[in-house]
Formats: sequence, C-alpha cells, structure tokens
Amino acid sequence: MARERYLLDVGEDTIHTGVIELKTKKDKAKNWWYYNKRILLFVAIVAAVAFSWIYSVVTKVEPDYTVGMITSFSLPSEVTEELERYLEPFCEDRNGDGKVKVIVSNYVFGDNSSNQDYQMTQAAYTRFAGDAAIGSCMIYIHDQDGLSALGDGLDGFFLYNDGGTMPEGARDFDNASRPWSDYEGLEDFTADGNELNNWTPEVVQELCKRLSISLRTTEGAVEKDEKLTAYHQDSVKLLERLERGERISPESGSE
Repeated sequence: MARERYLLDVGEDTIHTGVIELKTKKDKAKNWWYYNKRILLFVAIVAAVAFSWIYSVVTKVEPDYTVGMITSFSLPSEVTEELERYLEPFCEDRNGDGKVKVIVSNYVFGDNSSNQDYQMTQAAYTRFAGDAAIGSCMIYIHDQDGLSALGDGLDGFFLYNDGGTMPEGARDFDNASRPWSDYEGLEDFTADGNELNNWTPEVVQELCKRLSISLRTTEGAVEKDEKLTAYHQDSVKLLERLERGERISPESGSE
C-alpha cells in the first residue's frame, strides 16, 4: 500500500527523443545558418572568383601592336613602359576599341661570354618561340649580342631592307635591319630608369644608339593567315611613320 501511495498523483513519464524543438523564428534562423554557413561561404567564394575572371576578360585591353625586343641586357620596367607610351601616338587603333595599346616584349639573351642563368635563357627562348609561332610581333628591336646569343632561332626570320626574303639558314642581319638612328620618330626617346642601377636618361639614349630594328618575314605562318598578313602590313606602315617622325595623334591613345 505504501508503494501505491507514493505513486499517487504522479504524472505520466515523458519519453525524451533527443530532438531539439525550435520555438521561435530566431532559433530556426540560427539553426539554418549553423548548418548552411559553409555552403554559403563556398558559393560566395566561387561567385567572387567568377566575377573577377569575367571582369578581367571584359575590361582587358588587347594590344594593337606588340614590339619584340631581343637584347643581351634586361631593361628596367620604367624604360619599356615609357617606350610603349612613346610609340602609341605613331600607331593605329587596329582592333577598333577606341584605344591604342602597344606592348614591348623584352627577350633577354646574354652573349656567349655571359654568365646569365641557363634557365632564364631557356625561358626567354621558349617565350620568343611561342610568340613567334602565333605572330605576336612583326617589328623587332635588337642589339648584336642578343641576335648572336639566339643562334639558329633567327635563321631566315627577317625581311631584307629591300623587301626581299632571307633564305632559310641566312643570318646576314646587317642587310635585314636598320639602325635606331635612321628613325626620326625615335630621336627624342628617353626614359628615367632605376637610378640605383645607373639607368639615367643619358644611359638610356646611349644604349638606344646601339639598337637596330628589323621586320619579320612574311614566309610561313604570316602569309597563310589573313589577320597576320594585315598585321604585318600595318607594321610596315608603322615603321614608315617612325622613319618620317609622323605621329597619327599628338598624345597617347591609351588611358
């Protein structure tokens, strides 16, 4: 009887299921965020990367001309960037985007006595060969040591000054190039380089006097592609304007 007395008025035992009941909207929101925040973070990162890629593609300015520079020394970025800006008033807006953009691509090859890192030389040659294969450059600025170091890679690569084609294996570059000083439009070019390395405007001008300019041959890939042929013709006209010192616009066309 005592046992029954103790059990009187005792409510029904509750079975605990282990399920948390979410009473309010705030509780439900916190719970949803807890389980989904990683997914949302991942989606946000993917969206940001995609937006950045699309923006870079849409806003990227394609060059109208790329000028190759084959040298035995590396130019400071201040010098190549200034040369790009300097050339722009002589150039046409070939791609019709309303801007003129020139890129100077410097391929650095030490001469045969140079201690330049072998891997750096191979990287420069690979980049040169790749750009040549797709016809990125029609105009090349160079020094003698740079040409010599490149070796067989330039056999028959340039046009002769009279417009004739260099035969395969030919390397008489003196007949396929003209000195920097022949171009009236280049007379005033100079740039402030890295003063720590003595790249003063006077040094830049002195080095430029040692450079020559050549035009790529139309043999091979160029003559088989209409766009490359048109690019080559426009490059010939650019050199003619540089020779006469004739600017298309008084100021750079890029912004």
